[in-house]
Amino acid sequence: MKLILIHTQWMVKELLRQPAYLVSTVAFPSLFYMIFAVPESKDTLAANLLLGSFSAFAVFGVIFLQLGVGVAQERSRSWYLYLRTLPLPGMAFLGARFLSAFFFSVLAALAVILLSLAFTPAELSFLEWLKFLAVLLIGGASFCCMGLALGYWAGEKSCLPIGNLIYLPLTFAGGLWKPPTILPEFVQTISEYLPTRHYGELVWASVLKRDLALNHVIWLAGYALLFGVLTYWGYRRDQQARFS
Repeated sequence: MKLILIHTQWMVKELLRQPAYLVSTVAFPSLFYMIFAVPESKDTLAANLLLGSFSAFAVFGVIFLQLGVGVAQERSRSWYLYLRTLPLPGMAFLGARFLSAFFFSVLAALAVILLSLAFTPAELSFLEWLKFLAVLLIGGASFCCMGLALGYWAGEKSCLPIGNLIYLPLTFAGGLWKPPTILPEFVQTISEYLPTRHYGELVWASVLKRDLALNHVIWLAGYALLFGVLTYWGYRRDQQARFS
């Protein structure tokens, strides 16, 4: 665990020194929130709902894209080969990559939350805030295997465009930009089977003071397992190609 934390510390420092990364990570979801959500947050109910949607949008985007692009870039560098010669378990690298992505996903979500408190009538009690944050972050963590699968199956140059082609449609069709009920009918049908929709349903339940439905948890767990298998397959494929 100590090695994972040390590696995480250096990864976070490296990314904090890249202004372009910080802007795209923290400012992009916040900009979307200011443009699309703040004008529609006319009462507490609408404000809470949009707060949940765009916070989920921020967390999913950071975890999925940072893990995916980070792993793909790392695999293409000679530094990666050097690190693999060190007496460190492979899980230490993946653990550090996940913790750094988790750190920046918290920053992105906090930016949205602060904007909601400053410009909208969003309101939750202390316990409701804790429930919302727990659901937001634990649910978001279920997408780590999706990001890792992208990183191990896509190349350095193709990872970001492929990731955006997955990320943006999933967030739109999952109802994280607009409520699912106002999406086109065929999109609503597809939406019911998407991981972002089930993630959104859990987050919305937490901000609208409803009980969390077990079926959405099962769907997210199933997707996490599926992408976990793809990640392991891609990891083994990468190791065999490099070290066989």
